[in-house]
Amino acid sequence: MEEATGNHSISDERVKKEAPQLAALLKEMKEGLDKLRSKVQSLITKVKGNNYPTVDGISYLEAKHLLLLNYCQSIVYYLLRKAKGLSIEEHPVVRSLVEIRLFLEKIRPIDRKLQYQIQKLTSVRVGGNAIEPVNPSANESGEPQKTEDLLKYRPNPDMLVSKTDMTTEDGAGVYKPPKFAPASMDEDKTSRKERNALRKEKETLRQARQSTFMRELVNDLEGRPEEVREVVGAESRELTRYKEMMEERARQEEELFTRAPLTKMEKKKMKHLKKSRNGLLGLTESFYDEIKSLPIEEKDERPTNVSNGSRGMGKLEKRKVYHSN
Repeated sequence: MEEATGNHSISDERVKKEAPQLAALLKEMKEGLDKLRSKVQSLITKVKGNNYPTVDGISYLEAKHLLLLNYCQSIVYYLLRKAKGLSIEEHPVVRSLVEIRLFLEKIRPIDRKLQYQIQKLTSVRVGGNAIEPVNPSANESGEPQKTEDLLKYRPNPDMLVSKTDMTTEDGAGVYKPPKFAPASMDEDKTSRKERNALRKEKETLRQARQSTFMRELVNDLEGRPEEVREVVGAESRELTRYKEMMEERARQEEELFTRAPLTKMEKKKMKHLKKSRNGLLGLTESFYDEIKSLPIEEKDERPTNVSNGSRGMGKLEKRKVYHSN
């Protein structure tokens, strides 16, 4: 008698302790059962109206439904023992719940692989009426959902190029290049003399741009301010080209808003130009290019040969000087 009273008091204390948790679980379970009841009733109505075929179903889904049903029964029995205040320690229902939950976790990859095939099977047309796919997250407001058929992205073997049948082709399978319309080069009919003249004109223009004398003349005619330089004399071609390259580099840096670091070769070249006394080594480098365009009269210069005459006349005679004793 005393043992029964003690067990009853322990169960009452357990119920009071676990009552809030049990109430929350029961509330959640009731909400899930209400949703399940509404969906099952709609499915039963459609099955009775022969809208859903129930023959030759997917055995995998049947096994999964049995697992879920057994899991729900085990949860209900677990909550019943909790409500009565009975102990669940080392009870078979706990082991059953763990096993079924493990099975459900293991088959999740299979669910993801078969999800598309199941949706295609549930959306086939039966008797001219399209069956709506069973989607638990369907919109309850009645708005039509746009489902995209993913099978249209699968590879189509009919679109592949057929293999070449050598027996049906004319000839013995010799390759024949495609025949294109002949293209005439009417635009490029300049003679060699014109091309040479154009090339010579470009070269003269390039030399004029690099000439210091021509730059000073153009600046004087256009009224530009005089440039003050720290070096004396003309700059070498190498220094001029280096300055043009650095000016172009600075222009690109301003456009891109990015600093371009100097390479080892550029640093070496800069050091060499500084050692060359700021271009004074090339003082007479472009002298001929600047004076060759000046109007200098050409005279017939004939080579003059200086003849020394006879060998005897060209030599000074040595005179002997006699000193008297």
